[in-house]
Parts: sequence; C-alpha cells; structure tokens
Amino acid sequence: MRYLPTLALASLLLCACQPKQSASLHVSPALEALVPADTVVVLGINLTAIRDTPTYQKLITRVPLPQLDRFTQQTGLDPRKDLSEVLLCSDGKSALLLVRGQFRIKDLDARFKSNGVAPSNYKGHFLFGDERAAIAFLDDSSAAAGTTAEIHALIDRQSEQSGAGRGLPVALRDLLRTLPAGDQVYAALTGGVENLNLPLPREGNLGNIMQALRSVESATLGMNLSNGIDAIAVVNCNTERDAKFVHDLVRAGVGFGRLNTPDNQPDLLKLYDAIQVTQQQAQTKVTADVPQQLADKFLDLWLKK
Repeated sequence: MRYLPTLALASLLLCACQPKQSASLHVSPALEALVPADTVVVLGINLTAIRDTPTYQKLITRVPLPQLDRFTQQTGLDPRKDLSEVLLCSDGKSALLLVRGQFRIKDLDARFKSNGVAPSNYKGHFLFGDERAAIAFLDDSSAAAGTTAEIHALIDRQSEQSGAGRGLPVALRDLLRTLPAGDQVYAALTGGVENLNLPLPREGNLGNIMQALRSVESATLGMNLSNGIDAIAVVNCNTERDAKFVHDLVRAGVGFGRLNTPDNQPDLLKLYDAIQVTQQQAQTKVTADVPQQLADKFLDLWLKK
C-alpha cells in the first residue's frame, strides 16, 4: 500500500537512537541570542553538518524543488549551499525563522529590486516582502523571516542594551541539551501542547487522542543522519496514565504498519522493527536505529510513491 512508507517516515520522525554521545547539543550562540524570550517551541537544522550525509544527498538530488529553484534564480541565494543553520521558533501564535549563512547583502538588495521587490527601512535594516511575510538581513551572516511585526520586534530587541525579551528560554535550552551534540535535526517543546494554539478537535476518537496529547508538558526530538537514521523522541506527560496512552498510541501505529506491510516489501518490516517504544513513569521514549543500507531502501521506496 502506497501510504505505508509515509507512515514509516512519520514514525521515524518521532524516534531516537542509542547509544547517545556524552556531549550535548548547543544552538549557535549568535542564533540563540536572537530567539524571543516567549518562545515555547523550536525546530532547528544544522545544515552544515547534514549537507554531506547520504540521506540528505539522496533527498536533495531526487526531490524536485521548483519553488526553491525559482527563489535561487531571482535572488542569487541558494539555501542548499549558502545557509549553515536554521532555527524556527514560535510562541504558539506566530513563528519566526532565524537563519545563519553567508549573505552578500548588496547583491541581494540589487536582485530583489530588479525583481520589483522594493525594501522598507526599519532602524537601518531593509525588509523585503509585505506585512504577512518578509525577510531582513541583520548582517552578512544572520537573517530573519516572518511577519513584518515579528521582524520589527526582533530589531527592537536587538537595539535594547539590557537584552530583555530575547535569548533562548532556559527551559528550552535545557531540553535541547539532553540531546547528543551530533544531532543535525532537533526540536523541543515546553509549556505543553495546549500553548501551541492548534485547531485541535475535542470530540470523537480523534478528540480523545488530542485530549491525551494536551497532557504533554514537554518534548524533545533529535535526529542524526550521518550513518542511516538515528533518532530519539522523548515526551513528558502530566501523569503516568497519559504517558501510557502516548506509549500505546505509538506502538499501535507501528503495529498497524507491520500488519499492513505488503509481501513484496519485506524491508519495511525491518524498518518497523528498528522502532522501539518504552515508558517510564510519566515519560514515553521512542527510539530508532536504522542502518544506512536500510535507510536507502526505505527512501527509494518512499520517493517512488
């Protein structure tokens, strides 16, 4: 069935690998300093570290990205080559994308203008876009994208010498540092799913699932693609009962995938076998360790769907 590879990928994105390294993950200090203090969820990618991995190379060469190609042609900026780190942060209501890389600001300015995109100036920084979506190059190695209001607020915070209102919150920083330093993809949530202001259903079976997920206090995700897919997801709930619900939900998803694996795709069974789900008191942990050969087979199957 064609949806099975997608189900397997979704399961892996919740997973983890062991053994873990002793060193812990750190966000680039320059990027960390730009994070709004009211941030409750972050998702980051270390592009410098992930760029040469076999999995990334397979995806980037086989998945067509026409919009990204057009953006590169219009601006001269190729995110696949010119960016080193990205960090998406949100307070649950709005999001801000922070980026580190190499930016030739004068060239970018000229390119935007030649394509009819006139910049606005806010406290010495040029913003390209409109009220709903804009990008600002803070210097030759830092940029931010989001609504104009979010970018204005970021620039305002930068100009305040006290540093109030900015910097990765301690709770999120501590969660990220539970992940190994080698993870190229990482995420953390604090304050609970309820703070994300998602349009979650409150009735029916799906409503029951969402009600249990509302008990999630914090969560982390880390992935290392250096040699296959090594990943870990940890979910901390309010109660042991809620953690068991999350544990059983993930195990049911993995079991459903196994039962519906076509006979002509036996490698998918090995993929599901690589996913382990455990619970300890109010914490549920999902781990996976997929060797490169199996990861390649899975990607080939998924890219052909």
